[in-house]
Amino acid sequence: MKRHIVIGTAGHIDHGKTTLVHALTNMETDRLEEEIARGMTIDLGFAFLGENITIIDVPGHERFIRNMVAGVSTIDLVLFVIAADDGIMPQTIEHLEILNLLQIKQGIIVLNKIDLVDEEWLELVEEEIRELVKATFLAQAPIIRVSSIHNTGISQLTEKIFELAQQIPPRNDKGVFRLPIDRVFTMKGFGTVVAGTVLSGNLQVDQTIELLPKRTPLRVRGLQIHGKSVSKVVTGDRAAINLAGIEKEEVQRGDVLAAPGIYQPTMFYDTKIYLLKSTDKSIKHNTRVHLHIGTSEVTARLRLLETDELKPGTEAFAQLACEAPVVAETGDRFVLRNYSPMFTLGGGIILQVNPPRYRRFDPELLKKLQILERGDLLDIIEQAILKGKIILKPLEEILKITGLPENELWPFLNRLIDSAKIQRYSNKNKIYLIHFTHVANYQEQILKRLELFHQEHPLKQGLSASEIHSLLNLSSELFFTQQILQKLVDTGKIEFSGAKVRLANYSISLSPEQEKLKNQLENYFQEQKYAPPHTNEIITQFKRQNPDVEKIIAYLLEHKILIYIDDGYLLHRNWVQEARHILLKHFQTKNELTVGEFRDYLAASRKYVVPLLNYFDQQGITTRQGDIRILQIETQ
Repeated sequence: MKRHIVIGTAGHIDHGKTTLVHALTNMETDRLEEEIARGMTIDLGFAFLGENITIIDVPGHERFIRNMVAGVSTIDLVLFVIAADDGIMPQTIEHLEILNLLQIKQGIIVLNKIDLVDEEWLELVEEEIRELVKATFLAQAPIIRVSSIHNTGISQLTEKIFELAQQIPPRNDKGVFRLPIDRVFTMKGFGTVVAGTVLSGNLQVDQTIELLPKRTPLRVRGLQIHGKSVSKVVTGDRAAINLAGIEKEEVQRGDVLAAPGIYQPTMFYDTKIYLLKSTDKSIKHNTRVHLHIGTSEVTARLRLLETDELKPGTEAFAQLACEAPVVAETGDRFVLRNYSPMFTLGGGIILQVNPPRYRRFDPELLKKLQILERGDLLDIIEQAILKGKIILKPLEEILKITGLPENELWPFLNRLIDSAKIQRYSNKNKIYLIHFTHVANYQEQILKRLELFHQEHPLKQGLSASEIHSLLNLSSELFFTQQILQKLVDTGKIEFSGAKVRLANYSISLSPEQEKLKNQLENYFQEQKYAPPHTNEIITQFKRQNPDVEKIIAYLLEHKILIYIDDGYLLHRNWVQEARHILLKHFQTKNELTVGEFRDYLAASRKYVVPLLNYFDQQGITTRQGDIRILQIETQ
């Protein structure tokens, strides 16, 4: 068997799980002094069966259920242990419910301590077991009778384990390394070592990884599987990882090792939850619970999204608001336990990571969550691109959400592109994706904004791309706004007038009075040549005739009949063109120009000449060096 298999034990306290593991592997999993002294498993224990099977021994006592959940959350197969003399007990039932909630697929029912009862009793217990498991994943599971003390049935059990292990399908490798930590210890000469099951991706010695949720970058000093050093671990491996640069006290069970920058620790998750039939307690909106996910445990508030109260045996969409950051991804299973007293309430599945806060009972929200629940990857990708405040999604974000390698993601993206559901954009070597719903909405908002602008500013040409981008205040990039504008131009809905955008066929129409004022102002600036009064004075003077004087000046500026030189200093374009011609003619025979020379050329005072020279500097025609100007090389 080439691939690694992780097996977990489950069952009531004192039903012989640890003794069974010892009989199978000849390894002692109780390692804590308290465990040895009390003869009771408190924490997780680990043993190896053959080259590629790890067995995780979990505690049976109800006080250590959190350790049990951490142990079985990453297993491939369970040894469900029931003592023949006791039969079904409280933790037998609770462990079975937890295994069901975590959707463990494979298992063997181990009827232990058969040496303590007769055949008739064994048959009776087996009947009770079959009744208990008939609606669970263990309904068709084999029942193997053993006596761990006397080694009875152990060879048959070992044979069955290897047989089923061959049938277990490979784990779904999402291509991005993730390992929930369930054990932390130190090794002399090596330092801090963590252990867990690789849920996806692979890891190599000397690779840099990230410890979450603290986001601590770490280097992998060494890797081991079953106590043997290896250069690489892959999906499904039970791995021990020697970490450089961190103390044991800085790591704890529930932390996650992952590829850097991929997973986002968050306190909010959209979920579908199920409340066990066996519980006698309903859950009300905003109930405080213990959340067990992966190897972590955290307190959380349960925000019910489609009901005010969830009754036993029913299910509903809910948002988990955790009290500390948790690392999980879409599709992860979890267990919920009552806050106090502690007992298992139910569990569920993660549908969405780090969602916004919703308005409860929203039909559109529930529709989206139903799509996520169905688990159709094409729908999930489409929803990931559609949802959220950021409408233009970088490709990296979709890779994070789906956990798919890029080469596996693109076939789905291309299907969505071909069906006109999403569009692809590129900018500065980055790829962005946007749902067509947002594109259509963006276009509509641009058209509405232009229509409103034309109503409010009938004498202005339109808006620039950057002005539209700023006014809409949408979470996108300027390059995207520019491309959407070009599409609207291509479809004949808008048009460019210079750098400004306006609705197609829109033209400025001056009233007879405004046309008269325009001509008067244009003539006035012509007459004033290089020395017009301050613009405020001109407005005051002409406002007596027509209150639209400021609008007409803005109109003349936009049509570049008037040129803005400096604060309150405007010139008619004819005089700016003449001044430019004079300046360039000067540089045909000389290399530099003084303010005095330019003043004499224009027959204007220094008050007007200096701002005009500054204007030519800003235009890139000249550049100032001390008290002189020289011609810019590019414009010669």
